[in-house]
Amino acid sequence: MPINPHDEIVSSLLEILGPLRGEIRLLGRVSDPVIGNPSEREVFFLIPDLHILSPKRRQRFKYGFNHNESRLLAGLLERIATLRNSWETSRNRKLVTVQLGDFFDLWREFSGSAKPAEIPDDAYGDLRDILYRGVDRGGPCLKATMLLGNHDTKRSDPLKEIPFRYKFFSRPQDEKPFLFGTHGDAFDTLETTLPDAVEEFAVYFIGTFVEPNKYPIMEWSRKTAGINKSIGNLGKAITDPDHNLEAHGGAIQVSPEKSLPPFVCQEIPSPDDTANPYFQKLYRSIAIAKEKDLPGQYVRVVTMGHTHKASLILCRPIRERPMLLMDVGAWIENCTYPLAESGVVVTEPSAQLGVIHGNDARIYQIRLTQAA
Repeated sequence: MPINPHDEIVSSLLEILGPLRGEIRLLGRVSDPVIGNPSEREVFFLIPDLHILSPKRRQRFKYGFNHNESRLLAGLLERIATLRNSWETSRNRKLVTVQLGDFFDLWREFSGSAKPAEIPDDAYGDLRDILYRGVDRGGPCLKATMLLGNHDTKRSDPLKEIPFRYKFFSRPQDEKPFLFGTHGDAFDTLETTLPDAVEEFAVYFIGTFVEPNKYPIMEWSRKTAGINKSIGNLGKAITDPDHNLEAHGGAIQVSPEKSLPPFVCQEIPSPDDTANPYFQKLYRSIAIAKEKDLPGQYVRVVTMGHTHKASLILCRPIRERPMLLMDVGAWIENCTYPLAESGVVVTEPSAQLGVIHGNDARIYQIRLTQAA
Protein backbone atom coordinates (compact mmCIF):
# COMPACT_ATOMS: atom_id res chain seq x y z
CA MET A 1 0.00 0.00 0.00
CA PRO A 2 1.54 3.35 -1.00
CA ILE A 3 2.40 5.81 1.74
CA ASN A 4 0.06 8.78 1.98
CA PRO A 5 1.94 11.85 0.62
CA HIS A 6 0.44 14.00 3.39
CA ASP A 7 2.08 11.70 5.94
CA GLU A 8 5.38 11.89 4.05
CA ILE A 9 5.23 15.70 4.15
CA VAL A 10 4.42 15.67 7.87
CA SER A 11 7.19 13.16 8.62
CA SER A 12 9.71 15.25 6.69
CA LEU A 13 8.77 18.44 8.53
CA LEU A 14 8.91 16.70 11.91
CA GLU A 15 12.44 15.48 11.20
CA ILE A 16 13.50 19.12 11.40
CA LEU A 17 11.05 20.18 14.11
CA GLY A 18 11.75 17.27 16.46
CA PRO A 19 15.20 18.42 17.66
CA LEU A 20 13.73 21.92 18.13
CA ARG A 21 10.84 20.51 20.20
CA GLY A 22 8.50 21.82 17.58
CA GLU A 23 5.21 20.49 16.30
CA ILE A 24 2.61 20.88 13.55
CA ARG A 25 -0.92 22.09 14.23
CA LEU A 26 -3.90 21.72 11.89
CA LEU A 27 -5.54 25.08 11.25
CA GLY A 28 -7.80 23.93 8.43
CA ARG A 29 -8.74 20.90 6.35
CA VAL A 30 -11.21 19.87 3.68
CA SER A 31 -11.01 16.22 2.67
CA ASP A 32 -13.84 15.63 0.22
CA PRO A 33 -14.48 15.03 -3.50
CA VAL A 34 -15.85 18.57 -3.63
CA ILE A 35 -12.24 19.68 -4.28
CA GLY A 36 -12.45 18.09 -7.72
CA ASN A 37 -8.80 17.10 -8.14
CA PRO A 38 -8.62 14.36 -10.81
CA SER A 39 -4.99 13.42 -10.10
CA GLU A 40 -3.27 11.52 -7.29
CA ARG A 41 0.22 12.17 -8.65
CA GLU A 42 0.82 15.84 -7.84
CA VAL A 43 1.32 17.19 -4.34
CA PHE A 44 0.91 20.96 -4.08
CA PHE A 45 3.08 22.62 -1.44
CA LEU A 46 2.04 26.22 -0.71
CA ILE A 47 4.20 28.86 0.98
CA PRO A 48 2.52 32.18 1.91
CA ASP A 49 3.84 35.73 2.45
CA LEU A 50 7.34 35.98 3.97
CA HIS A 51 8.22 39.71 3.63
CA ILE A 52 11.93 39.09 4.04
CA LEU A 53 14.35 42.02 4.33
CA SER A 54 18.11 42.32 4.38
CA PRO A 55 19.37 41.96 7.99
CA LYS A 56 20.48 45.60 8.17
CA ARG A 57 17.15 46.93 6.98
CA ARG A 58 15.12 44.73 9.28
CA GLN A 59 16.56 46.51 12.32
CA ARG A 60 14.31 49.48 11.52
CA PHE A 61 11.09 47.50 11.98
CA LYS A 62 9.45 46.07 15.07
CA TYR A 63 8.76 42.75 13.44
CA GLY A 64 9.27 40.96 10.17
CA PHE A 65 9.79 37.47 8.75
CA ASN A 66 9.39 34.93 11.56
CA HIS A 67 12.01 32.41 12.68
CA ASN A 68 14.83 33.88 10.61
CA GLU A 69 17.49 33.54 13.28
CA SER A 70 16.93 29.79 13.66
CA ARG A 71 16.81 29.22 9.89
CA LEU A 72 13.68 27.24 10.62
CA LEU A 73 11.90 27.73 7.31
CA ALA A 74 15.07 27.19 5.28
CA GLY A 75 15.68 23.92 7.12
CA LEU A 76 12.11 22.75 6.59
CA LEU A 77 12.18 23.59 2.88
CA GLU A 78 15.54 21.92 2.39
CA ARG A 79 14.09 18.72 3.82
CA ILE A 80 11.05 19.02 1.55
CA ALA A 81 13.41 19.53 -1.41
CA THR A 82 15.03 16.19 -0.52
CA LEU A 83 11.60 14.57 -0.49
CA ARG A 84 10.86 16.17 -3.86
CA ASN A 85 14.00 14.60 -5.32
CA SER A 86 13.11 11.15 -4.00
CA TRP A 87 9.63 11.42 -5.51
CA GLU A 88 11.09 12.58 -8.80
CA THR A 89 13.51 9.65 -8.87
CA SER A 90 10.80 7.10 -8.21
CA ARG A 91 8.45 8.96 -10.60
CA ASN A 92 5.41 8.08 -8.53
CA ARG A 93 4.91 11.62 -7.19
CA LYS A 94 5.51 15.16 -8.31
CA LEU A 95 5.91 18.00 -5.81
CA VAL A 96 4.64 21.34 -7.09
CA THR A 97 5.76 24.24 -4.88
CA VAL A 98 4.11 27.65 -5.11
CA GLN A 99 5.25 30.70 -3.13
CA LEU A 100 2.20 32.95 -3.03
CA GLY A 101 3.91 36.34 -3.24
CA ASP A 102 5.35 39.06 -0.99
CA PHE A 103 8.60 37.13 -0.79
CA PHE A 104 11.14 39.98 -0.62
CA ASP A 105 9.56 43.18 0.69
CA LEU A 106 10.93 45.92 -1.57
CA TRP A 107 8.64 48.55 -0.06
CA ARG A 108 10.27 48.21 3.32
CA GLU A 109 13.73 47.41 1.98
CA PHE A 110 14.03 50.78 0.22
CA SER A 111 12.76 54.08 1.59
CA GLY A 112 12.89 55.70 -1.85
CA SER A 113 13.12 54.18 -5.29
CA ALA A 114 13.77 50.48 -5.29
CA LYS A 115 17.25 49.30 -6.26
CA PRO A 116 16.96 45.50 -6.23
CA ALA A 117 20.51 45.08 -7.57
CA GLU A 118 21.81 46.46 -4.24
CA ILE A 119 20.26 43.60 -2.21
CA PRO A 120 23.18 41.46 -0.95
CA ASP A 121 23.50 38.05 -2.54
CA ASP A 122 23.59 36.43 0.90
CA ALA A 123 20.47 38.20 2.24
CA TYR A 124 18.38 35.12 2.99
CA GLY A 125 20.48 33.43 0.36
CA ASP A 126 19.53 30.03 1.82
CA LEU A 127 15.85 30.62 1.19
CA ARG A 128 16.46 32.09 -2.25
CA ASP A 129 18.60 29.09 -3.19
CA ILE A 130 16.16 26.48 -1.88
CA LEU A 131 13.15 28.10 -3.51
CA TYR A 132 14.52 28.94 -6.98
CA ARG A 133 18.25 29.79 -7.28
CA GLY A 134 19.50 26.29 -6.54
CA VAL A 135 18.60 25.31 -10.10
CA ASP A 136 21.56 27.39 -11.29
CA ARG A 137 23.79 26.96 -8.24
CA GLY A 138 23.66 23.19 -7.91
CA GLY A 139 22.09 22.98 -4.46
CA PRO A 140 18.81 21.51 -3.25
CA CYS A 141 15.94 23.37 -4.86
CA LEU A 142 12.16 23.23 -4.88
CA LYS A 143 11.96 24.94 -8.29
CA ALA A 144 9.07 26.96 -6.90
CA THR A 145 6.62 28.97 -8.94
CA MET A 146 7.01 32.47 -7.50
CA LEU A 147 3.87 34.60 -7.63
CA LEU A 148 4.36 38.33 -7.53
CA GLY A 149 2.85 40.17 -4.58
CA ASN A 150 2.37 43.91 -4.19
CA HIS A 151 5.48 44.14 -1.96
CA ASP A 152 7.66 42.22 -4.42
CA THR A 153 7.85 45.26 -6.67
CA LYS A 154 8.09 48.97 -6.04
CA ARG A 155 7.29 51.44 -8.80
CA SER A 156 7.79 48.77 -11.44
CA ASP A 157 11.09 47.44 -10.06
CA PRO A 158 10.95 43.76 -8.98
CA LEU A 159 13.83 41.57 -7.90
CA LYS A 160 14.98 40.59 -11.37
CA GLU A 161 16.51 37.25 -10.39
CA ILE A 162 13.00 35.85 -9.84
CA PRO A 163 10.85 34.72 -12.82
CA PHE A 164 7.67 36.09 -11.27
CA ARG A 165 4.25 34.99 -12.47
CA TYR A 166 0.84 36.56 -12.13
CA LYS A 167 -0.93 33.36 -11.27
CA PHE A 168 -0.81 29.61 -11.00
CA PHE A 169 -3.05 26.85 -12.40
CA SER A 170 -2.91 23.12 -11.92
CA ARG A 171 -2.21 21.63 -15.35
CA PRO A 172 -4.32 18.53 -15.96
CA GLN A 173 -4.17 16.83 -19.33
CA ASP A 174 -7.76 17.75 -20.11
CA GLU A 175 -7.00 21.45 -19.43
CA LYS A 176 -9.65 21.62 -16.73
CA PRO A 177 -7.75 23.04 -13.73
CA PHE A 178 -9.18 22.43 -10.29
CA LEU A 179 -6.67 24.78 -8.59
CA PHE A 180 -5.94 28.47 -9.12
CA GLY A 181 -3.37 30.50 -7.19
CA THR A 182 -2.83 34.24 -6.91
CA HIS A 183 -1.26 36.56 -4.37
CA GLY A 184 -4.55 38.31 -3.70
CA ASP A 185 -3.71 42.01 -4.01
CA ALA A 186 -5.67 42.17 -7.28
CA PHE A 187 -8.84 41.82 -5.20
CA ASP A 188 -7.99 45.02 -3.33
CA THR A 189 -7.38 46.65 -6.68
CA LEU A 190 -10.85 45.63 -7.84
CA GLU A 191 -12.37 47.72 -5.07
CA THR A 192 -10.77 50.90 -6.42
CA THR A 193 -11.23 50.42 -10.16
CA LEU A 194 -14.12 50.46 -12.60
CA PRO A 195 -17.13 48.15 -12.11
CA ASP A 196 -16.02 45.94 -15.00
CA ALA A 197 -12.72 45.18 -13.24
CA VAL A 198 -14.07 41.87 -11.96
CA GLU A 199 -14.76 40.78 -15.52
CA GLU A 200 -11.28 41.92 -16.55
CA PHE A 201 -9.84 39.90 -13.70
CA ALA A 202 -11.84 36.84 -14.70
CA VAL A 203 -10.60 36.98 -18.28
CA TYR A 204 -6.94 37.85 -17.77
CA PHE A 205 -6.23 36.20 -14.43
CA ILE A 206 -8.59 33.32 -13.76
CA GLY A 207 -9.76 32.75 -17.30
CA THR A 208 -6.66 31.64 -19.19
CA PHE A 209 -3.44 29.70 -18.86
CA VAL A 210 -1.47 32.36 -20.78
CA GLU A 211 0.85 34.52 -18.68
CA PRO A 212 4.15 36.36 -19.09
CA ASN A 213 7.33 34.90 -17.65
CA LYS A 214 8.32 38.22 -16.09
CA TYR A 215 5.85 40.45 -14.29
CA PRO A 216 4.87 43.59 -16.22
CA ILE A 217 3.27 46.17 -13.96
CA MET A 218 -0.20 46.94 -15.27
CA GLU A 219 -1.22 50.56 -15.61
CA TRP A 220 -4.29 50.30 -13.44
CA SER A 221 -2.25 48.93 -10.52
CA ARG A 222 -0.35 52.23 -10.31
CA LYS A 223 -3.56 54.10 -9.56
CA THR A 224 -4.06 52.33 -6.26
CA ALA A 225 -1.69 53.99 -3.81
CA GLY A 226 -3.42 52.22 -0.95
CA ILE A 227 -2.07 48.87 -2.13
CA ASN A 228 1.65 49.67 -2.32
CA LYS A 229 1.70 51.71 0.85
CA SER A 230 4.25 54.39 1.56
CA ILE A 231 7.17 53.59 3.84
CA GLY A 232 5.70 55.83 6.51
CA ASN A 233 2.69 53.57 6.84
CA LEU A 234 4.84 50.48 7.12
CA GLY A 235 7.13 51.49 9.94
CA LYS A 236 5.10 49.73 12.63
CA ALA A 237 3.04 47.18 10.77
CA ILE A 238 2.06 45.76 7.40
CA THR A 239 -1.54 45.00 8.21
CA ASP A 240 -2.29 44.08 11.83
CA PRO A 241 0.16 42.63 14.33
CA ASP A 242 -2.15 39.86 15.61
CA HIS A 243 -4.75 37.67 13.92
CA ASN A 244 -7.41 35.52 15.56
CA LEU A 245 -7.85 32.10 13.99
CA GLU A 246 -10.95 30.18 15.03
CA ALA A 247 -9.32 26.76 14.46
CA HIS A 248 -12.87 25.31 14.68
CA GLY A 249 -12.76 23.51 18.00
CA GLY A 250 -9.05 23.90 18.51
CA ALA A 251 -5.94 23.17 16.48
CA ILE A 252 -5.07 19.46 16.53
CA GLN A 253 -1.45 18.37 16.78
CA VAL A 254 -0.57 16.53 13.56
CA SER A 255 1.53 13.40 13.29
CA PRO A 256 1.91 10.78 10.53
CA GLU A 257 -1.14 8.51 10.11
CA LYS A 258 -3.09 10.36 12.81
CA SER A 259 -6.82 10.48 12.21
CA LEU A 260 -7.99 14.03 11.49
CA PRO A 261 -11.51 15.42 11.01
CA PRO A 262 -12.36 15.83 7.31
CA PHE A 263 -13.79 19.33 7.73
CA VAL A 264 -11.97 21.99 9.72
CA CYS A 265 -13.23 25.04 7.89
CA GLN A 266 -15.94 27.65 7.61
CA GLU A 267 -18.82 26.20 5.58
CA ILE A 268 -21.27 28.53 3.88
CA PRO A 269 -24.34 27.77 1.73
CA SER A 270 -23.89 30.76 -0.55
CA PRO A 271 -20.99 33.03 -1.60
CA ASP A 272 -22.95 35.92 -0.09
CA ASP A 273 -22.91 34.32 3.36
CA THR A 274 -19.38 35.40 4.23
CA ALA A 275 -17.95 38.80 4.99
CA ASN A 276 -14.78 37.84 3.14
CA PRO A 277 -14.70 40.14 0.07
CA TYR A 278 -12.14 38.00 -1.74
CA PHE A 279 -14.44 35.01 -1.78
CA GLN A 280 -17.30 36.85 -3.45
CA LYS A 281 -15.12 38.41 -6.14
CA LEU A 282 -13.44 35.11 -6.94
CA TYR A 283 -16.71 33.24 -7.10
CA ARG A 284 -18.05 35.82 -9.55
CA SER A 285 -14.84 35.68 -11.59
CA ILE A 286 -15.17 31.93 -12.07
CA ALA A 287 -18.78 32.45 -13.20
CA ILE A 288 -17.58 34.94 -15.82
CA ALA A 289 -14.92 32.48 -16.97
CA LYS A 290 -17.70 29.93 -17.50
CA GLU A 291 -19.78 32.43 -19.49
CA LYS A 292 -16.79 32.97 -21.79
CA ASP A 293 -15.92 29.24 -21.90
CA LEU A 294 -12.44 29.74 -20.44
CA PRO A 295 -10.40 27.11 -18.55
CA GLY A 296 -10.86 28.97 -15.26
CA GLN A 297 -14.48 27.86 -15.17
CA TYR A 298 -13.38 24.47 -13.82
CA VAL A 299 -11.58 25.86 -10.76
CA ARG A 300 -12.82 24.46 -7.44
CA VAL A 301 -9.99 25.61 -5.14
CA VAL A 302 -8.45 29.08 -4.98
CA THR A 303 -5.30 29.58 -2.93
CA MET A 304 -3.91 32.98 -1.95
CA GLY A 305 -1.85 34.96 0.55
CA HIS A 306 -1.84 38.76 1.03
CA THR A 307 -4.14 38.98 4.07
CA HIS A 308 -1.77 37.19 6.51
CA LYS A 309 -4.88 35.51 7.98
CA ALA A 310 -4.96 31.77 7.38
CA SER A 311 -8.45 30.46 6.68
CA LEU A 312 -10.47 27.88 4.75
CA ILE A 313 -13.92 28.82 3.46
CA LEU A 314 -15.99 26.18 1.68
CA CYS A 315 -19.10 27.12 -0.28
CA ARG A 316 -21.18 24.17 -1.46
CA PRO A 317 -24.57 25.43 -2.71
CA ILE A 318 -27.30 22.90 -3.46
CA ARG A 319 -27.74 23.80 -7.12
CA GLU A 320 -24.60 25.78 -7.95
CA ARG A 321 -20.92 24.96 -8.22
CA PRO A 322 -18.78 24.69 -5.07
CA MET A 323 -15.62 26.65 -4.28
CA LEU A 324 -12.98 26.40 -1.57
CA LEU A 325 -10.95 29.50 -0.71
CA MET A 326 -7.63 28.53 0.85
CA ASP A 327 -5.87 31.55 2.36
CA VAL A 328 -2.57 30.07 3.52
CA GLY A 329 -1.68 32.96 5.85
CA ALA A 330 1.91 34.16 6.32
CA TRP A 331 5.28 33.93 8.08
CA ILE A 332 4.95 37.44 9.48
CA GLU A 333 3.00 38.87 12.42
CA ASN A 334 1.26 36.74 15.08
CA CYS A 335 -1.72 34.42 15.13
CA THR A 336 -3.99 33.48 18.01
CA TYR A 337 -5.83 30.16 18.23
CA PRO A 338 -6.92 27.52 20.80
CA LEU A 339 -5.17 24.20 21.26
CA ALA A 340 -7.49 21.24 20.71
CA GLU A 341 -6.47 19.19 23.76
CA SER A 342 -6.75 21.94 26.37
CA GLY A 343 -8.67 24.83 24.87
CA VAL A 344 -5.83 27.11 25.94
CA VAL A 345 -5.51 30.06 23.57
CA VAL A 346 -1.97 30.71 22.37
CA THR A 347 -0.50 33.69 20.56
CA GLU A 348 2.58 32.90 18.52
CA PRO A 349 4.42 33.87 15.33
CA SER A 350 2.47 33.00 12.20
CA ALA A 351 4.26 30.15 10.41
CA GLN A 352 1.83 28.54 8.00
CA LEU A 353 2.09 26.09 5.11
CA GLY A 354 -0.53 24.63 2.80
CA VAL A 355 -0.59 21.14 1.28
CA ILE A 356 -3.01 19.65 -1.24
CA HIS A 357 -2.96 16.07 -2.42
CA GLY A 358 -5.88 14.46 -4.20
CA ASN A 359 -9.05 15.77 -2.59
CA ASP A 360 -7.40 16.63 0.71
CA ALA A 361 -6.41 20.27 1.34
CA ARG A 362 -4.77 21.34 4.60
CA ILE A 363 -3.29 24.40 6.30
CA TYR A 364 -0.65 23.79 8.96
CA GLN A 365 0.84 26.01 11.64
CA ILE A 366 4.49 25.30 12.44
CA ARG A 367 4.80 25.70 16.19
CA LEU A 368 7.83 25.95 18.42
CA THR A 369 6.79 25.32 22.00
CA GLN A 370 7.97 27.64 24.75
CA ALA A 371 10.15 24.86 26.06
CA ALA A 372 12.21 24.93 22.86
